[in-house]
Amino acid sequence: MEHDTSSIVKNQKLTEIFAKMNLGELPAISGHVNEVLKITLNKRALTTCVSKVILKDYSLTNKVLQVANSAYYIRGTRITTIERAVAALGLDVVRELAVSISLIEEFLKSGGDKDSLSQQMAISLLSANLSKLVVQEYKIPVSPEEAYVCTLLHDLGRIIMTIYFPDVYRRIEAGTTSGSSEEAMCRLMFKQLTFHEIGQEIARFWNFSDTIVACMDPNPPEAESLVDERHILQNLAVFSNLFIRDICYKRPPHVMARRFKNLFPIKMLPLLEMSLSLADTVGNVSGVIRYGLTTLKYRSKCIATAHKYQKKSAA
Repeated sequence: MEHDTSSIVKNQKLTEIFAKMNLGELPAISGHVNEVLKITLNKRALTTCVSKVILKDYSLTNKVLQVANSAYYIRGTRITTIERAVAALGLDVVRELAVSISLIEEFLKSGGDKDSLSQQMAISLLSANLSKLVVQEYKIPVSPEEAYVCTLLHDLGRIIMTIYFPDVYRRIEAGTTSGSSEEAMCRLMFKQLTFHEIGQEIARFWNFSDTIVACMDPNPPEAESLVDERHILQNLAVFSNLFIRDICYKRPPHVMARRFKNLFPIKMLPLLEMSLSLADTVGNVSGVIRYGLTTLKYRSKCIATAHKYQKKSAA
């Protein structure tokens, strides 16, 4: 009976959250964003298929080409088509740019507090790129693109709350800064719901894959082996998001890293070097993300954290 009552309270709060967003229901994410997500996760997608999906949205096409022609990527010849962008940058890079830009644009349409939203989206993009790098560098047997997307969406609930409940989100942040547990603060403010539970409900409503939904779990089961793909993706999503957040909020990341040492035996300094290298990659995607990185002071915090560990290793 107690369990049933708790479920009713949670459902009432979700209904309230959805009602605030759009006429009694959670707004549907655009069909095109969902299509971009699916093509990014499709390991067999051909260049022509990816190009067709991107070209359906004029704004997205322009933004992908703009990024492809930026100083970070350009190799001398101006890129004027999505096909040429794929040839120059690689199919995976173009897909990741498309899904990142699509989600950023979708969230920006909804408004919200610019500082908080840009910071949270920057953290999600940094985390997604870190997951992809870890998979590639350490030859972890999962798809780098699946790791990217699952990690990118791990904190969907937090981003949604930043957009639609900015005042409540700031109060939760203030509470955690003062030493309160984030989970406890969320449950207090949202009638026993957490950011992750809200994110999972929204993801189900938007028909995201079961794997994406599972990767929003903040306490996934430890992967029993490196062939357990879903558990690896879940742990990667949590690991990368926590690691980047620890840097951004000046917490010692090695404490969190110990939790994953059996699955991802990565040394701290190489991981911090990877994290620093991501500032340019992520900042290049959008002015909003560059703004988020600047207000987070990400680069300087990353360097300061690396210096601390360099001193420890030299001692």
